[in-house]
Amino acid sequence: MRPGGPHSRWIRAVGLLTLLPSLAEASGLDAPCVGALTSGPLTADPAALFHNPARLSGLTRHTLSLGLGLVAGRASVTRRRLGAYQNEDTLNFAGPIPAEDLDVSKTGSAPEVTATPVSPTGDLFAALLTPRRGLVLGLGVYAPYAAIVDYPDDGAQRFAIQDANIVVAHLSGGLALQVNPELSVGLAVSYVQGQASMKKRQDFGALPDFGRGLSRPPISQVNDFGADAPTMVRELNVLERPISIHDATARAVTFNAGVHVAPNRDWDFALTYQNGAALDFEGDFTLDLDDDFFTGDLEHVGLRYAPFVQGDATVAFQLPKRLAVAAGRSLSPRYRLEGRLGYVRWSELQTFRIELESAALAQPRLGLPPRSSLSLPRAWNDTISVAVLGQAQGPESVTFAALLGYDSPASPDSTVDAASPDGHRLTFGAGLIFAASPDLSVSADARLQSILPRTVTTSDYDLGNGEYTLLVASILAHVEVRL
Repeated sequence: MRPGGPHSRWIRAVGLLTLLPSLAEASGLDAPCVGALTSGPLTADPAALFHNPARLSGLTRHTLSLGLGLVAGRASVTRRRLGAYQNEDTLNFAGPIPAEDLDVSKTGSAPEVTATPVSPTGDLFAALLTPRRGLVLGLGVYAPYAAIVDYPDDGAQRFAIQDANIVVAHLSGGLALQVNPELSVGLAVSYVQGQASMKKRQDFGALPDFGRGLSRPPISQVNDFGADAPTMVRELNVLERPISIHDATARAVTFNAGVHVAPNRDWDFALTYQNGAALDFEGDFTLDLDDDFFTGDLEHVGLRYAPFVQGDATVAFQLPKRLAVAAGRSLSPRYRLEGRLGYVRWSELQTFRIELESAALAQPRLGLPPRSSLSLPRAWNDTISVAVLGQAQGPESVTFAALLGYDSPASPDSTVDAASPDGHRLTFGAGLIFAASPDLSVSADARLQSILPRTVTTSDYDLGNGEYTLLVASILAHVEVRL
């Protein structure tokens, strides 16, 4: 799973998981947490390197923070077919479809499919004071983007996604400067390292290049294949081919900056900016074409693939820019309240670009080259996030915290699918911080995030029509040591 808030998103960017024409949130793949529950644009802790580097200047001692936790989720999709489909074992490539070939049972709601991923999470931050007063160096390793999902291989969602494992980690360094007692500024630069693997069933009826190849001589097979192919020529057994992308890595450099203003002892304000990054995941792909239709039946007219095609794969997309503002007020020496507002430019991500390259893809007689390129429409919307964080000082050096947040959806009904189970989402969090001594504090928190149940009936691709739910829970602990 926004900007700089602990209520960030998790499976939303599972939209990234789309391999060939088919999520997400969807909108990005923001991890559910970086730092403790109280970390954010106004908080002076080592995790400020991510949330607002200006707040590093609020630390008065060298500080090390280590966080470990567990994230568990449940995503469900009940696909609702609104289009007409032919029997899976027939081979009508263009309409009209004979009535006897239509599968009257393949309509309405399919059985619900669920993914219940569980994953560890963690982060490591250090803040080091420099000889110059008010100048603080921050270092950190953390994963602000992650998505893990595992749906049934044979479920009705399989043409969108089966499973995926994506982690985008940051190795960051930054500086904060306290200009005067009321104003601090900060800047951080991050080296971005991404790892990804994913698989799905590819419907060859959705591939325009394949349709054009069949329509040309010497095959000259009239067909309706393509990204906008009608449901009547979709999801045929012979054209349902397993594909996976694996061992994919991406590298980039990005930055984030922030300002903190404290005009008096009761109020403070923050403004933060996180720059986007262009990620090109480069890895390998494996495409299973082990069917006589692809490996021998049409060899006399120029169509013959190897049973398994392997080669190079690239999945490219743009991480968005983010802007956040926050205001905090100390209601008394024991109580504090913060409000946070974020804006994310998910509209920068209109498509995913997929490229596959292998000599085994080439079919010269059909005009099919060894390289296939495709843009997958996502058409995401800009989003807003709102959160309120309250803190109360309790007895025995314990501070209690509670968080309530809301995030608007990025995925429109037209492109949502099982790879992008996005929606209006609510976040609840509760935690505590125990100051064991002036040198050591321990925090623990639990967070729960859920989208409001979403029903889609106007998808551009019938694959996306249906009901979606998403629930993500996390438990984290942080140890902060001051030297």
